[in-house]
Amino acid sequence: MDTIYHNGRFYIGPGRFAQAVWLKAGRFYRVSDSATLLAEAPAACQKIDLEGKVALPGFNDSHLHLLSIGQELGMVDLYGVTSVEALLDRCRAFLARRQPPPGQTVVGNGWNQDLFASPAIPTRTQLDAVAPAQPLILNRVCGNLLCCNTAALRQAGITAATPVPPGGGIDLGPDGQPNGILRDNAIALLDPLLPPPTAESCRTAYLAAMAHAAACGITSVQTNDCNAATWPVVLAALRQLEDAGLLTLRLNLQCAFDTPAALEQFFAAGNRAGQGGKWWRVGALKLFVDGSLGARTAWLRTPYADAPGEYGLCCLSKADALAMARLANAHGLTVVAHAIGDAAIAQMLAVYRQVGPAGNPLRNGIIHCQITTPGQWAEFAALKAPAYVQPIFIDYDHTIAQARCGAALAETSYAFGTPAAQGVRICYGTDAPVESLNPFPNLYCAITRQALNGTPAGGWHPAQRVSREEALAHYTADSAWAEFAEGEKGKIAPGYLADFVVLDKDYFTVPEGEIPGIRVTRTIVGGRQVFAAAR
Repeated sequence: MDTIYHNGRFYIGPGRFAQAVWLKAGRFYRVSDSATLLAEAPAACQKIDLEGKVALPGFNDSHLHLLSIGQELGMVDLYGVTSVEALLDRCRAFLARRQPPPGQTVVGNGWNQDLFASPAIPTRTQLDAVAPAQPLILNRVCGNLLCCNTAALRQAGITAATPVPPGGGIDLGPDGQPNGILRDNAIALLDPLLPPPTAESCRTAYLAAMAHAAACGITSVQTNDCNAATWPVVLAALRQLEDAGLLTLRLNLQCAFDTPAALEQFFAAGNRAGQGGKWWRVGALKLFVDGSLGARTAWLRTPYADAPGEYGLCCLSKADALAMARLANAHGLTVVAHAIGDAAIAQMLAVYRQVGPAGNPLRNGIIHCQITTPGQWAEFAALKAPAYVQPIFIDYDHTIAQARCGAALAETSYAFGTPAAQGVRICYGTDAPVESLNPFPNLYCAITRQALNGTPAGGWHPAQRVSREEALAHYTADSAWAEFAEGEKGKIAPGYLADFVVLDKDYFTVPEGEIPGIRVTRTIVGGRQVFAAAR
């Protein structure tokens, strides 16, 4: 059935709004004023009054981990804890509530030692106090560092004699034994303790995550959900969900591989760029070049200001990055690379210069792009490489960037206004579950350059502020461009997919401080309402 949404304020471009849209076969058929469309509507057409509310194109999160969002519902929630004791209390409460079987690994996510009054990373002996026999693995918010208890180390066979994987770290305590802190590539040593995902468990996680995404106004995601070990069950789960008509948002998969051999096996199995269905597709190869700033594993060209002699970690050699980029591009697959530090960014820019051809037709890009020098943005522009950025990171990182990098480098970092002005395509995302999937705090940080508590006054390096319209474009049309969907996503216009959201407040006129509190009242994907807020 055709549907007309009328008496709304549909954003169609800077300073331009339409009153009504006519939806037909999952797309925008007409965009006009209410009187015209209501007069032309067939008798059987459904008509929905938006009561003057603002409607925006659906948000396209350019980088997150959708499957992990759903999986985390069965894990210990450690986001926002402000001390080791509070972290331990949450673990105690989870264990008492869930009562997992003996020997079953328990996983938690979200702690950040920089929020602690005494910012020390928890060690195995502290975790042993709450889980002396149950393997316990607690991931830092960034995903590049974890702490685990003695039972986990023992079950994984990690000792002082365990070889440290390249691009990883196994911290040792005063006794010369592993203290439970693992970094970047060493984290995989604990993989055998985790139950392998199944198609059924993935379906369950996706359904939970999609419901959450719909409530946030997310209609498309570019999501890092599979790797060399998990891609068969992830792809099977998505096929099953689509066949059952249960997908409620559009997924472009960023598939992570860490060796050329693993990527070759993926292609040898018959996989290809663009494979999938109407609602999901294989879109990109995801590479991991370094770690995170908070864990001091982001790879810098100069030593950390607060850790002399440390440069972070290179998690992927240039030779392997180049080999995989060439292989992916030869198969028509875009490359996107996690690179936070300026050294990691420099390596990937060099790789993209070598893979060719000129003009970067596959739109190879870099995710995060946090610690940068001005000259690097000119290289992005010359290569026509998109930057997948997360403005919400400013909320926390503005408190540590100068301490980690020094004043000069911090001043040129998280600089997302200047590169856009230089012609770099900027695509917004949240990296959820690292940060909240809610797009409005993300937009607020981009627009104000402030933390969610309103500090610092005037914004952190306010020259990098962007307008509300620019921020929205980065979250919609530009993110669509990154996945070659600019002709059908990211705009409210005839012929485009009918993906849009209705808001409880006017994004364009509310005071800046109210932007994080904007709520979605309806989410429509392909003309189908997938979320409606309780009235």
